[in-house]
Order: sequence, then C-alpha cells, then structure tokens
Amino acid sequence: MIRSTEMTETRSRPIRVAVYLADQNPHRDRSLGITSMTRSLLDELNGRREVSLTILTSRSSFGATGRRESSHRLPFRTDGLVGRLISDTMHPLLLYPKADLWYYPKGYLSLVSRPSVPVVGTMHDAIIQHYADRYPESRSPRQFRYWISVMKNSLKRSDAVMTVSQHAKGQLEQFCDRHRITPPPIHVTYESSSWESNRHQKWDKGRGAVHLASMAPHKQTNRLLEMWGQLQLAGRELPPLRLIGQVDRAGERVLAQLKHASIEPQLTDHELVEAIATARVLLLPSEIEGFGLPALEAYYVGTPVCFVSGTSVEEVVTPSGRFGAFDLASFESLGQAVDSALNQTESTLVEFSESLFNRFSTGRFADRVIETFSDVLEQANDRH
Repeated sequence: MIRSTEMTETRSRPIRVAVYLADQNPHRDRSLGITSMTRSLLDELNGRREVSLTILTSRSSFGATGRRESSHRLPFRTDGLVGRLISDTMHPLLLYPKADLWYYPKGYLSLVSRPSVPVVGTMHDAIIQHYADRYPESRSPRQFRYWISVMKNSLKRSDAVMTVSQHAKGQLEQFCDRHRITPPPIHVTYESSSWESNRHQKWDKGRGAVHLASMAPHKQTNRLLEMWGQLQLAGRELPPLRLIGQVDRAGERVLAQLKHASIEPQLTDHELVEAIATARVLLLPSEIEGFGLPALEAYYVGTPVCFVSGTSVEEVVTPSGRFGAFDLASFESLGQAVDSALNQTESTLVEFSESLFNRFSTGRFADRVIETFSDVLEQANDRH
C-alpha cells in the first residue's frame, strides 16, 4: 500500500523508476525499433531531475549508458529460451530495487508475480494477434497461445499502458474487446529517434529508392517487388532500387527479374543513416505498424517516404506527408506516390522535418512519459 505521506514524499523528490531491460537482446531480437526507442528515451530520462532510474539487465541484454542511473544485473544470459523464460517470469522475485514504479519498455509483465508498486508498460501494437489471424503458419499454435496469453496478462495487470500512436491504441482496445479484457488506461506518448540529431546535416542525394527488406510477412517486401516489376513492365521510369536486409526465395526470384535493383545485408547504424540520407525516397510497404519509426528517421535526414494508406505511418506524417500514401493492391498508386515524393523540394522537406521534430522530439516524448508516470502514482494514491 502507498500511503499519502509516502506519495507526498515521492512528488517532492525524483520518481524512482525501475526499468526492465533483461528482455532486450539487440543481437538476437527482431524488434530493433523497440531497442532504439528505449535507448533514446532512457538517455533523455537519465538527464531529467523528475526521475531516478534503476536499470535491470542480464548478462546478455543491453543497458543504459548514462551516469546517473543505478543498475541490477541478473547473473545469467537472457538471449536463450531458458534464461529468457526464467527472467521474464521470475524477475520481480529475483531483483529488489527501491522503486516507486516499474517500467517495461517491451510491455510484457511477469506471468508469475508482479512488483508491489504500480507498473507501466509500453505496447507498440497488437501485431501478435494480426499474425495469428493473417499468418498462422508463421509460428506454431503453442507459440501464438503463449504470446497472446502474455499480452493478455500484461494488459490485465498493468496500472497503465503507454503506446506510440492513436492507431496503436485502437489495436490494443480491439485486442481487449476481442479477449473480453477491461483495458487499463492507455496513454498515447508517441516515440522519438536519436536520428533527430541529423536534422541539419546536408546530404548529397542520389537517384535511388531504398527499402528495408524483411522476410516478415507484414513488411510486404515481396509485394513491393511485384509492384515495382509491374511498374517497370508498364514502361514507368523508376529510380534504381536498393534493398537493405533479406528476402526469401520467392523474393529472390522476383528481384532477379527487376532492372536496376540490388540487395545487400544489414548495415551498421552509421551506414544505415547514410544509406537513407543519400536516397531520393524510402519505400515503406508495411501493412501494419504501431508507429513507423523509419518514416520519422527518413524525414530527419531529408528523405521523403512512400507508405501504405490507413496505417499508423499516415497518422505520423499527416498532413504534410500524405503525398506518399499508396494502396498495396494498386501498383499504379505506388507509381503516383513515388512520383510525388521525388517532386518534393528540399525546402519543403526541411520544413516538414522540423514540424515532425516539434511533435516527436525526444524531449517531448520524455515529457509525455514522465506525465504518465506521475498520473499513475497520483491515481495509486487516490485508491489508497
């Protein structure tokens, strides 16, 4: 129980936040966007007087790099199945930081126990349900049951959930309705990127289009390649296509038939910034996203984005960036979006980049997160 005097003391000193990072192993995870978000947020929070951080890690997970936070580390690795399961289910019993609130950047709470103080998680989307419905062959039924149960448990036991767009909030509310869960308070905090520091750099733009290729079905890399091929067959003049990442065998077959198209493996962070910054356009055909971080990052380096209509990316770039929207069912709409993107002036893109920074800067993101933490503690005080 949190008593009123304890809450008064909490508000007059920094909020002590325990941050669970043992479930983030960037060298193994597919969700690198979450790690990027976590890094930039914790770097910002570490310099704020309103909060005091304790970072909870494992021998294999990443940790914050600031000077003010303290840390607790589990004495085993969590980049394997056994270590991850032990950590995810038992960490509240294994680690005892002094905290007013626990924060879970990945949003998943323990199935066994939970901290005695309020708990807040960030959930980017309900993509696991999307995959269970649309791509049931992508995982075993047991895996789907497990991760959906983890998500249900986390929503039930969280005092509040932060998410990254109104679109993502809608996904979470639909998930709760479907599974007959009373949703916790859901706060839209959006997110940020460390790429904001690149906003004022000048880049030599090439002629190419860049796509971050993926074998994940929802990323729709193969569909993009098919549409690109249809545009070429129709005689459309297109920029060279540069893929960064991986494609499956079906994608390899389509790629081999395209003109002026190439693929290369994953790049270092610095190389990726340069690749997108020197491109004329970024192609983002993903059918579902919580936020669409690559779109924000591309505009920070002056590169316009083509994205799927009706996704959260449209929410993020509206209204100025709506020219890049296209329909996955129409290769003609992709061609129109590419033409429109290539016709944007440098001054327009700079102005749009600044407008995005004003909405999604790391400072504003951290403000919204701290406000959520404060609201949760105040509501806990009211209950007790």
